[in-house]
Amino acid sequence: MDSEIIGEIIEASTTDFTAESKELHSPPAFGSFVKVVWHGGAESVSPVAADQGEDDPFDSFRQAAGGFGRAYRDEGKSVAPTLEPAIYAIVCQASTGPVDTGRRLRAFWKDEEEMREEHPELSEWLLVTRFQALTIGHSLNGTVQQLLPPQPAKLFSQVRNCTKEEITEITSRLDFLRTLINSRNAPAEEVIAACMLKAYEARNNDFDFLVSAGKELAGLLKDDYDRLQAIIRRVAPC
Repeated sequence: MDSEIIGEIIEASTTDFTAESKELHSPPAFGSFVKVVWHGGAESVSPVAADQGEDDPFDSFRQAAGGFGRAYRDEGKSVAPTLEPAIYAIVCQASTGPVDTGRRLRAFWKDEEEMREEHPELSEWLLVTRFQALTIGHSLNGTVQQLLPPQPAKLFSQVRNCTKEEITEITSRLDFLRTLINSRNAPAEEVIAACMLKAYEARNNDFDFLVSAGKELAGLLKDDYDRLQAIIRRVAPC
């Protein structure tokens, strides 16, 4: 059974998208993994990627290391490649405000219950909650590619939370951490720490995952010790 719809895309680019939350004041959690079913993804598979035969110049790398970049793998617990074509992203920001962005709100000095009774129109058609997510990869032919998709998500596409099984498969490789580190549109350290904890929980608190992620980050941030420590301190309390 698929996960519940949590939003609908109202703006999209190759690197991120903005969605309107289905519930006012209830966007997906910061750092959570979300997906957009990617209609047309299968048609975008290159012959080389689809075949991976003798003509594949990267086949030896795949055979030797299962792909590019450092990987985290559960011994004997690999997930079968049955994922539907989708774009995967991590929630990096959320906000609530008026539908008409040119209109400023004013304070009413009432508690929440009074506001619902006296001004139901605020929640019904004047206010909206939006969230932004950074794209970290997509799935083709049932397997995850930690690369930006060839095209952005379509407007008005439905956004869903990823299941634990999908999060486990998505984070079986750690290449997406570089994408997050290089992001200029989000608080990278906070996003990385939050999504690492989400993945840790989805993996039933597998501490080995955090160790592998820490090693990956240490390599990526070898010239920025302060930034590395900022992330580790945010994850350590778990």
